[in-house]
Amino acid sequence: MTFPPMPLLPITSPSTITKCKDLPLRASDVFICSYPKSGTTWTQQLIILLADKWYATSTTGNTDDKADATDDNINDDTKQVEEYNHVSDYAPFYEIDAHWESNTNELTKQVRSNHTKLGRRVFNTHLRWDMLPKFAENENDCNTTEQSSNLRPTTGKFIYITRSQSDVVTSFYHHLSNQKEGTYTQGYTQFVVDWMAGNIAFGNSLHHLLSFVDGFVDNEYASTTEASSNPKPSAVSKVEDHEQPLLLLSYEALKHNLHTEVQRIISFLNLKHIPSHILDNELLPSFTFDSMKNNSSKFQPKSVTWLNDYQFLRKGIVGDGRELMMTTKVYDEKKGREITLLELFHDWVKDEGYRECIEELVECGKLEKKIGDQFLALVD
Repeated sequence: MTFPPMPLLPITSPSTITKCKDLPLRASDVFICSYPKSGTTWTQQLIILLADKWYATSTTGNTDDKADATDDNINDDTKQVEEYNHVSDYAPFYEIDAHWESNTNELTKQVRSNHTKLGRRVFNTHLRWDMLPKFAENENDCNTTEQSSNLRPTTGKFIYITRSQSDVVTSFYHHLSNQKEGTYTQGYTQFVVDWMAGNIAFGNSLHHLLSFVDGFVDNEYASTTEASSNPKPSAVSKVEDHEQPLLLLSYEALKHNLHTEVQRIISFLNLKHIPSHILDNELLPSFTFDSMKNNSSKFQPKSVTWLNDYQFLRKGIVGDGRELMMTTKVYDEKKGREITLLELFHDWVKDEGYRECIEELVECGKLEKKIGDQFLALVD
């Protein structure tokens, strides 16, 4: 699918977007991908602490990811990652200028140093799938030196976290109307209209979702498909989650069954060595919304400042946005009457052809039905 250019924040330049797409991937790279306000920060916390325990209990480590390491900072199998001051220390915002050297295609020394401590590179990003890197750093990371598709990575891991779109737009409104830089002042109703028109940072959210649908249409590493005489695995020879580049998570599933979703992440990243007592007694309690809110200074974005003592971790509930959209009305000139914002939203989804696109991909066998259903549920 082809999409129009994505509106970006002033802290991102065109040259940085090029660097983001061209970064050579490593096998253990993790990209936490989302449209804003979908659960990005929550997933950052999960990945960082899972990676922390992975690194601390590993017997050999992932040496291919320690090119910047020295004997002083990696010297045994019990080294713990230091307590971080902010979630972006180890999972930096991928597409901002400040995390890239100005005159080269390298990440800054501080970013590289923190990733060395963690034992793998982790990024959070709001870029669409088509804007993310696709090629391996070296030939040893994959079985082929050529890329047969511009969508399938040859290596690396990408976690796409989604959320009900009515909750996304409501949370995004509270975020942008409470930050000092470029404060949104038009009110909630107009914000929803501007969001649907793609006239805010990161653009049309349906385009973002559909870009990742493209990725899930062919959710195999390029080398996996090219090494096989049958490009699509049968039900018997199903590709395991940890052998795929993309994992789909949802905010709602994390709220409903955190333990199960964390286990899916562990499987996807192939972190099966994490002892159950560490997961249950140390990690899971630190992954709850209340625990994170009690340590909010670690998660409040550092790239902006806030009005009215705004708390970035605001409510953390499901359905808040839908309720507000159901009770907020707007005059629709096409229908000549007043309608709710939720009705306006559903009309927009229909006009965009979002459902039809996904349903067609499922019907022709290109997209797994379970994945299609998850994408469709986001706009109900």
